[in-house]
Amino acid sequence: MVDKLVLHSSGKPLIRLSDELAVLDRHADEAADAAVPENTRIAYERELACFASWAARHGLEVMPVAPKALRAYLFELAERGRDPADLASGRRPKGPLGYSSLILALSAICRSHRKSGHRSPWDDPLIVETRNTFARLKGTAPKKQKHDLGVTGDALLLSVCDLISDDVRGVRDRAMLLIGWQGGGRRRSEIVAARVEHFRDVEGGIEWTIPRSKADQTGKMLRVALTPASDARYCPVQALRRWLAVSKIERGPVFRGVEMATGVIRPEALAAVGVARRVQHYVRKLGLDPKDFGAHSLRSGFVTSAYKLGRKMPDIMQASGHHGIVEVMGYIRRAGLVDESAGRGLLDEALARRKEKT
Repeated sequence: MVDKLVLHSSGKPLIRLSDELAVLDRHADEAADAAVPENTRIAYERELACFASWAARHGLEVMPVAPKALRAYLFELAERGRDPADLASGRRPKGPLGYSSLILALSAICRSHRKSGHRSPWDDPLIVETRNTFARLKGTAPKKQKHDLGVTGDALLLSVCDLISDDVRGVRDRAMLLIGWQGGGRRRSEIVAARVEHFRDVEGGIEWTIPRSKADQTGKMLRVALTPASDARYCPVQALRRWLAVSKIERGPVFRGVEMATGVIRPEALAAVGVARRVQHYVRKLGLDPKDFGAHSLRSGFVTSAYKLGRKMPDIMQASGHHGIVEVMGYIRRAGLVDESAGRGLLDEALARRKEKT
């Protein structure tokens, strides 16, 4: 049996692994990669490619990277943005990076160091100082939130459904948007990951099992209920059943790409960005700016609609899969800041009580 070396970050042999243990170690590494959400993995790979190109142009070592070199790279991104030479063909620089994009670039580089047995530069004093500097200069405010696609107020979700056609793509879109919305406001990654075997008929509707989500990478699973609506145009249960009947999909991904010209259904799952594009396609027809909407409009729209229609906060959070109340309240406040203000009517109420006393 041949022994294999595993090296410490110093380059010195730490332990010898047998062939069997080496295989287990490789499987563990592959499992760790598989646990990373696909969108995050793609983003990391893109960031590493940009950094490797930048380092090569400057004659620097990619790994392990010198903290001063890494700091220089991050400040270049912060002040000037990416150099066109570091981007894939067809991609254009978008100017200086914001705080979250800078942290994403740094996280990708640090993770690659850990995976390769090198010390991560994340906690290096120079990089800690750099992170703190970016927090002060760039701020950590979130980007502009997408508008709601809900059933109260303008009831945009219902208006969108009124626009959807009855061709193959339309049947798919109606099912995709309605179950994505009523299923607790699911993220786009959860919608496109849905498989036929994740749904089962139960009394009163359909149960949808979500094996893994952004907030649950440990696979504890979330089960949400899809319940009928009286009008078939807005019923997620009927929409899903009709799509499965039309598409003749019996197993595997539920929501798949559809050829525009022929209506032929592709075998692979729809790309996550496809959910956002279909939302934007329909709101554009309503005369709204598609840039204000995206797949997340389903999530925020569900939360705000449920709250406005009197659902209790624990029930909303159980359906949406939120573990903390802060983000949920953020949706609600953005939907009606004046209505939710603690100061609304406070002076009038106090004056009325004072008048009663006197």
